[in-house]
Amino acid sequence: MALSPELQAVANNVDRDGWTKVYVQKDPANPNSRLLFTVTVGMQEKFGLPELVIFGLNPETADGMVHNVAAKLVNEKKWTGEPLSMGGVLNEADVELRPVHPEHLGEVGAINIMIRRETGRPPLRGMIQVFWPGDDGRFPWDPESTDEFRDQPRLDISWKKAGP
Repeated sequence: MALSPELQAVANNVDRDGWTKVYVQKDPANPNSRLLFTVTVGMQEKFGLPELVIFGLNPETADGMVHNVAAKLVNEKKWTGEPLSMGGVLNEADVELRPVHPEHLGEVGAINIMIRRETGRPPLRGMIQVFWPGDDGRFPWDPESTDEFRDQPRLDISWKKAGP
């Protein structure tokens, strides 16, 4: 199965630059449709780091955040697979990096999986979700948060219900 023209362009960018970002919109045919999330492709090979995913931010903010987080991860070499607080990437607010739970990789990692499969790159090993604080300054897992975080699903946890 060959890549679609859109995914081939992503693969070409990775070939040229080593890694790239992809903006996933609600309606890919409409350039003005709502941005759902931003994902990286190629960080795994270029930097030895999991790919990043950020939800609910406009392209300009997401772009800056991806570059800032990637630079800090590469330069500071602090990613261990455990939650990591990071300052200086989103105005004055800290962000939190958490590993994406394996059950969500098939969906949020679909672009990575397809490009890797069709271009002979190594399989996707994991992803990091970059969380930003809500309007109340708290993160989605904070029990005192008043923000509903509709634009920022928690992919760091399983959504499957526990057994009977």
